[in-house]
Amino acid sequence: MWVVLQVETGQEQSVQQALQAMENMVALVPRENRAVRKGGAWTQKEYILFPGYVFLSLDYNADNYYRVRAVPHVLRFLGTSGLAPSRLSYLEAEWIKVLSGGGKPLEPTKVRRQPDGSLKVVGGVLGNFASRAIQYDSHARRAKVELTICGEPKTVQLSVELVNDS
Repeated sequence: MWVVLQVETGQEQSVQQALQAMENMVALVPRENRAVRKGGAWTQKEYILFPGYVFLSLDYNADNYYRVRAVPHVLRFLGTSGLAPSRLSYLEAEWIKVLSGGGKPLEPTKVRRQPDGSLKVVGGVLGNFASRAIQYDSHARRAKVELTICGEPKTVQLSVELVNDS
């Protein structure tokens, strides 16, 4: 089952590494190389898509609960009650796997401006979420995508790169 851990912000990757070292656990921290404008020039910086959270697949039982809670910087399992964590649905878990990019940071999605002014995805992860994109901001080089995590709507910003017809 897939669950979500709340962790200390900035410690997502150290928690992920500690959990990955444990038997029968898969921990994911979706990241991207985000285009950032600094000093008048565009550069790329690695950015965590869900700051303060680690997504974890495990067989949820008392032993694993205490093993996970013993990892430094883990704050809690997300859930509405203290007894059981909220589970990701199958579709939510698949979205997180796609956003995790096989353990590597995602590269910006390539988009092309259409004659009507709209943007069309021509390559990259946003192609998997095209129907969920709610807003493109070509000036900031971002697309907002609406997903659900544990049944709650969340908005995620993904980087886009405008390509020209050649």
